[in-house]
Amino acid sequence: MFINAMRGQSLALTKAIRVVGGVTGADAITGDYDIVAMVEARDLADLRTTMAGVQAIDGILKTTTCMVLSD
Repeated sequence: MFINAMRGQSLALTKAIRVVGGVTGADAITGDYDIVAMVEARDLADLRTTMAGVQAIDGILKTTTCMVLSD
């Protein structure tokens, strides 16, 4: 999941994102996005729950989710 955050909040938001259920890791990055989070979900319902948890955090402006289709 790629995340855009409010200016100056990337590091604090990264810590908050890491505790959301389904998130296996999160790091502040450079470029078009501010944070990248790795998510594991059993199905689309789990993915939606994790996405909602991340999107509910104050300071998150936008998320873009890309799914891996094979391992």
